[in-house]
Amino acid sequence: MSLLETAYAQTTYKIASYGKTQEAFSYLLLANNAISVNDTINEKIIDLVIPSLADSIIERKKQHHKVGGLGWFIHAFGGLNWRAIATKKEKFVGTIVAQSRSGEEQFTEYDVNFDLNFHLPKYLNRVFTAYDLQGKIKRQDITTKHKTDYKAPPFVRDTNNIDIRNYRLHCELTPMRNFRPQLNYQFYPTLPGGGGLKGHPNFENDNPSVGFYGVFCLDCNHTCHPEIHPYEWMWWLKCNDKDSSTVKEWHVGIFHESSNRQKKWSINPMTGTICLPFAFKVGQPETVIEIEHRVMNQFVEDGLSKAGFAAAAIKPNANQWLTLEGEGGFSTKIELRFVNTINTEGLKYWLSGLNYDAESKVVSGYLYYAVSVMDLYTCKIRFK
Repeated sequence: MSLLETAYAQTTYKIASYGKTQEAFSYLLLANNAISVNDTINEKIIDLVIPSLADSIIERKKQHHKVGGLGWFIHAFGGLNWRAIATKKEKFVGTIVAQSRSGEEQFTEYDVNFDLNFHLPKYLNRVFTAYDLQGKIKRQDITTKHKTDYKAPPFVRDTNNIDIRNYRLHCELTPMRNFRPQLNYQFYPTLPGGGGLKGHPNFENDNPSVGFYGVFCLDCNHTCHPEIHPYEWMWWLKCNDKDSSTVKEWHVGIFHESSNRQKKWSINPMTGTICLPFAFKVGQPETVIEIEHRVMNQFVEDGLSKAGFAAAAIKPNANQWLTLEGEGGFSTKIELRFVNTINTEGLKYWLSGLNYDAESKVVSGYLYYAVSVMDLYTCKIRFK
């Protein structure tokens, strides 16, 4: 055993299954530019991610602007509000076709927005549901001269000839004011004039594929168009057409909606889990999982234990050797390395869903982490 191995903490996991590597996991072995040029493959990889929140159940079906008594009045008498489509928060995976953000804060609102199109049928079909509901309400937006034509796509569709460009999902959040400058440089563009996605080092791509998790709703302050509002988990795999490497760099963030619009839909502390998929060839240099904590505020030390998450998992205060053991004496190692360690009970890690494909000599599985933080936590995780 090397000096490095003796200096690290040790954790052992048993391989759970020995089947053929699942198709979506096998895509993780591709060069990043091969993923970037194929939105469907990119979305299939990102769809492997599984987010959750302790407060995922939606108990209040409608939310409205909180501007003194005016917000309640336009909600009660004008029907101007957000209306939840389901009683549980949902995941959507698509490709960004538009982005926008506020030029200035209006009351407590400062929106960082993305519009998605969908190449995976399950999300496209789910968005059909929202457009059908919007079509039944037939609300016109009083703030614009444009009139929505409810007799045309996306409200009327030929299921044999679907143009996915007609089916956008608007994803919206107001991140915490004090952290917007940090987010702008370390996570995604947030500041007015702060540039677009292609110029941001975490994307370098105008139209990246991403995942969002939050409340699926209709925004009936306007035309009742479909939204994820707020999105509370966001994640993506960084890749662009010029990147021929196979290092997989994930960016992940959890957020509390910091405006006062959806107090019953986004409740801090933010406590939940997310898992990231990985796949690697056995026999190559040891795989490294490198975790860099980025923008964050106060962790909740008893939040994970109260939610029943990750009682015996790995804390982010020491590097680890993760040994994967299987049948017939099979064994391989992963180095779990923290760029910046934190001594907290509010952030923990573990591996799960491990599979060894002996024919192709590929190990695949998930890195899970659980987090409990007051308002936001973002990180960069590299598999190399």
